[in-house]
Amino acid sequence: MIDAVDPDVLIPLIAVVVYVPLFVILLTNRPWDRRQKLFFAFLITAAVWSLTTFLSRSGLLIQDRVLEAKIIFGLFVLMLVQFHYFISSFHRSEGVRLPLAYLFVLASIILTSVGLIPKGTEPLDYGPWVIAIAVAFLLTVGVTDIRALLRRREVSSEPSERNQIVYLLGAIVALAVFLVINILPGAAEYPVSHAGNLVVAGTLTYAVVAHRLLDVRVVFRRALINLLLYGTGIGLVLLVFWLVNTRQAIEDPVRSLLLALTLGIPMVLLFVNKVGAPWRTRMERAFIGERYAHRRQLSQFVATIHNVQDMEQFGKEFVGLLSESIDCRRSCVLLPRGDDGFFIARFAYPPSEDNPMIGLQLLPDSPILKWLRKDKTILPERNLS
Repeated sequence: MIDAVDPDVLIPLIAVVVYVPLFVILLTNRPWDRRQKLFFAFLITAAVWSLTTFLSRSGLLIQDRVLEAKIIFGLFVLMLVQFHYFISSFHRSEGVRLPLAYLFVLASIILTSVGLIPKGTEPLDYGPWVIAIAVAFLLTVGVTDIRALLRRREVSSEPSERNQIVYLLGAIVALAVFLVINILPGAAEYPVSHAGNLVVAGTLTYAVVAHRLLDVRVVFRRALINLLLYGTGIGLVLLVFWLVNTRQAIEDPVRSLLLALTLGIPMVLLFVNKVGAPWRTRMERAFIGERYAHRRQLSQFVATIHNVQDMEQFGKEFVGLLSESIDCRRSCVLLPRGDDGFFIARFAYPPSEDNPMIGLQLLPDSPILKWLRKDKTILPERNLS
């Protein structure tokens, strides 16, 4: 039977649960690019590793300590390799042609097959070969990723990218620290590395939500906000039901449930209506960041557009607010030059002389104009070719 308060069992399970929102974010934001595919591969291996450890420590796996230790170690090394390739997507523009990091996975399979890992199970001891693999991985792959991310951060001019790299470096350091602690003598009996996995999951979740580590769509943001609000409300109902049963005020479970609903539903409505509005604002700010203020200004501008005196005022304010609200570095408004069919840039952001968008123009036979006349909708980036 699982000990509900045993941290050795709970920590790996909590790590699995913390990864669930990241899975939901990925699955609701398709299609995937290369980085998102690598992130998904890492999430799978990290969650399966912690889940396997949870099943092993709770006595729900195959009841073979040696075989379980070999499987868990193999999944752990695979997780490290997938984490490396996900990290590499931030400092490499192209994919890896020869994935040499999988040599560590191959080495772990060989060492577990010949019986060198684990060294013993009572108590659990993975032996010196694990230390050799861990140190070799940290000194080669780990140091390489850290150096590459630091160089990328130095040359990056995007604040959002610099923030993303900071959290990635934090995740790497946390995982490395807990890995070093876990390979110390006697530490393998405790879920130290899974505590590191939990820290990584929390760090990546925060980076996704607050610093756009992945692109989160508006529909998902609103669904997540409503889920948190109504989920908390349902939790209040269940809390009332639990208190009624704990106090044994009403022995009939049906009557106690009706009492919980009678008291809890008004609490839910009050919570959603009173607390919901400010929390929606805070969640939007967490997802959007600095763009939130610009979007509010853009919304106010559109609402008072009838007060705009001339086209010059409209163009300058509109293109600036729109660009800042979607975090666009350069943009322009193209208007007809006359009756010759040419479109020229009338307003550009930022309004500086070195902005190349100022000299942009579209010829009468431009395929972009043909697209707009035919489809009467925006031209997505994927259709530019």
